Amino acid sequence: MGGHAAWAVLGQGAGQMLSLLVFLVIARFVSQASFGLVAVSLAVVEVVRRLLIDPVTNATNARTEVSNRDYDLCFNVILILGGLSAGVVALSAAELTRLIGSPEAAPVLRVLSVILLVMGLAGTHGAWLARQMRFRALAVRSTLSVVAGGVVGLGMAFAGFDLWSLVGQQLTINLFNIITLWVSAPYRPRPWLPWAGLRDLWRRARHISLGAAWNAVATDADLFFASAWFGPAAAGIYNAAKRIMLSANMMLVNAISSVTLPALAGIADDRARARAFAAGLTMMSLAVAPAFAGLAAASPFLVHLLLGARWEASAPILTALAASGYLAALGQFASSALLVEQRSHHDALTSGVAAGVNVAMLWIAAPHGPVALAAGVSMATLIVLPLRLRFAMHAMGLGWRTIGTALLPSVAAAVAMMVALFAMRPVLAAVLPGPVVLMVMIPAGMLLYGGLLRMVAPQLFRTTFATALEMAGRGKRPVEA
Repeated sequence: MGGHAAWAVLGQGAGQMLSLLVFLVIARFVSQASFGLVAVSLAVVEVVRRLLIDPVTNATNARTEVSNRDYDLCFNVILILGGLSAGVVALSAAELTRLIGSPEAAPVLRVLSVILLVMGLAGTHGAWLARQMRFRALAVRSTLSVVAGGVVGLGMAFAGFDLWSLVGQQLTINLFNIITLWVSAPYRPRPWLPWAGLRDLWRRARHISLGAAWNAVATDADLFFASAWFGPAAAGIYNAAKRIMLSANMMLVNAISSVTLPALAGIADDRARARAFAAGLTMMSLAVAPAFAGLAAASPFLVHLLLGARWEASAPILTALAASGYLAALGQFASSALLVEQRSHHDALTSGVAAGVNVAMLWIAAPHGPVALAAGVSMATLIVLPLRLRFAMHAMGLGWRTIGTALLPSVAAAVAMMVALFAMRPVLAAVLPGPVVLMVMIPAGMLLYGGLLRMVAPQLFRTTFATALEMAGRGKRPVEA
């Protein structure tokens, strides 16, 4: 699975890195309020996508055996859902934005609603390529789409289009998604909507859809709260921090998860699948824990370097959000296991609890400012994670000891590394300029994490090092027990 993971990470990484670079340049030409309005509009589109489109593609890819007929059904269903939802969102944009406290976003949402139709046309081909482990094609698609969107967005921003440069960027990205996915995938859909197939798909997807609805609330409610409580400009500042955090999340977590679901689904033996889950959880934590711990420690210098002084208020928000990035990674991994084990109802239940806890925490935190709002997100994610892990453990036949063995070494090393970096930060800032501080903190953090991991879990350190060499093509595949 290492080669597939490498291409998945490359695809997500290159796409997210390019997207982040475009965002960093556009941020110097576009107002914070414009970013806030577009962010809120895209969040509405994302909620609908997660509720209606993703459950169908995920339910299809979670099948142990899947045929082109299954993908035909998937294509026809999400095309209909995408078209209908695009029309409904466009017609009700004023009411929707008023409901979430951001009526100024209505014209933007009306235009961006067409993305839902585009997702209906492209979603099945992306799912087909993922199931076939063709992550190289997905990597090329991601890169080309972001480059095309960046060219359009930057060109419009330089020409003074402000808000609409962000809209043009998003529309171009999604248009290129259709083109590249249809060119990359030899699969061609046919009309196919049998009643029996629809019933089976509904049975598989309904709990995923319910869970996705709750997940959407848990994931995007903070942005809606920021916009409603503090206005579009503050929402833009909050979204800048969240954008950096989500870019890190998507480069690491989504790439690994995109490999996890089809890989776990392809393992028929229960014990082998449980071992793969435990090993995958260990690797996930090893990669993600130090990344988000370092992000929390380096946020002031990172934000100043990437966005400039105008966006410095995003730094403490990014620090407060960093813990949620790691915790969400573990939750996303557990959700993949529940889908494979046909326990999507447990995932939906956990997502419902997460939505309730998240909204409650945000309601309490919002009066205290955007940083408190971000801290509320991390706290809510921490409260709910044990429940999701418990359901995944039960489905896989694993115990808390296995989960502890998988997570504790990397968490301990990452927390110790973060504390050390926080202690170093004021000392370095007193004698060095910000960019140099960042250049010192990154390798220092890597060395600290590696050394601490070797101290607390030497065998895990050796295995991880061997795996890294293997993926780089310089080592031999470790012998599995």
